[in-house]
Amino acid sequence: MHNAVNICTIGRKTYNIVDDWYNLSSNSNYVFSKIVDCTNTNELNDGFKFTEQDIRDNFKFNSNVSKKHYWNSEGNRNIIWFYAHFRMLNFYIKHPYFNYYWFFDDDVKIDNWEKFLLEVDQDTSDFISYFVFKDKDNPKFNHIPTIDNKTVSEHMWFERFPGDQDNLPNGVKNIFGSFFPINRYSNSAMEYLKELTLQGYHGYGEGFVPTVLANKGFSVNTLYDKSHNSNLFDTNNTILHKDSVIKWEWI
Repeated sequence: MHNAVNICTIGRKTYNIVDDWYNLSSNSNYVFSKIVDCTNTNELNDGFKFTEQDIRDNFKFNSNVSKKHYWNSEGNRNIIWFYAHFRMLNFYIKHPYFNYYWFFDDDVKIDNWEKFLLEVDQDTSDFISYFVFKDKDNPKFNHIPTIDNKTVSEHMWFERFPGDQDNLPNGVKNIFGSFFPINRYSNSAMEYLKELTLQGYHGYGEGFVPTVLANKGFSVNTLYDKSHNSNLFDTNNTILHKDSVIKWEWI
């Protein structure tokens, strides 16, 4: 089984990286595709298309995002934005045969994509995200940084997650957060998240995913540490998100 590398887009070339990104498709280790949210547009005519209703149907999901949740305080978030892992799981259920699943937002740029992918893919963690962090010190997860007062949110991130209508499995004790412009999942992690979703468990994606996976015993890792260094890839290979370098303090 190869690895899947996907770019998540809403059907417009916001940062004009799609063509450059596709130049990597000759690498036989990876299968490249676009995941296109066509809920409000159908501008791009290629890629793996879906709508919000497709996700609702595929996962028997009838809820709306709570207007009492911090990350939906203006009441305008749909389930694709709020439960961002749903779009990834939606791809997985149609393509359940890859070893690992990469997902990049369409506003991510990397100087050398192939070098980045090959370096990080030497790590066998079940879940990797741009940042993964925890709410308190826990020796079981020493490699995951604890959120601190150097970040914008400080301790408040974990006053916001779990939030209103976030539904976690019983027995969850260790709470994690993450930052989602870059994600990688193992096949077994995707399968477990699919099962939880079908059972009615859900929550704000950037908290729900690392939390439920870590508590189930899956291995989680972070691309960057607090100092913007990495044990997974050469950070001289610059990553931009929305044309900016995002560091720990931004969280």
